[in-house]
Amino acid sequence: MSKLSKKEFLKHYSSNPFFHRKLLKQGSVEWSLLKKYPQDYYAADSGSVPGMIYYVDTVAFAKKHHLNILQILNEFECDCGKLENKPSPQDETQYFNWMSWFAWENMMSEVISFMETEN
Repeated sequence: MSKLSKKEFLKHYSSNPFFHRKLLKQGSVEWSLLKKYPQDYYAADSGSVPGMIYYVDTVAFAKKHHLNILQILNEFECDCGKLENKPSPQDETQYFNWMSWFAWENMMSEVISFMETEN
């Protein structure tokens, strides 16, 4: 499992290494834990991602990286179809919180796929 390092993920597997590095830093979950229990850190409602629990953190992150997240969302919707029930941008807190968690879960799906390359 040693080749499943964060460096290897970002260098060879991540679709957006520059942004994913920032997202991993924001999430504040040690790579060793993501590697050992990736499913535990995937879901938005898990409460297990320290940097993504409070609105003050998620809203600030999404505002700072809004264009990156919109680009990722657009690519996702082009590949998978439009997502329903997205919060309205008029409800700023819910919208930006959702955007942060969309970005996290999208990245975690790549992390999980990366971890499965070992098997």
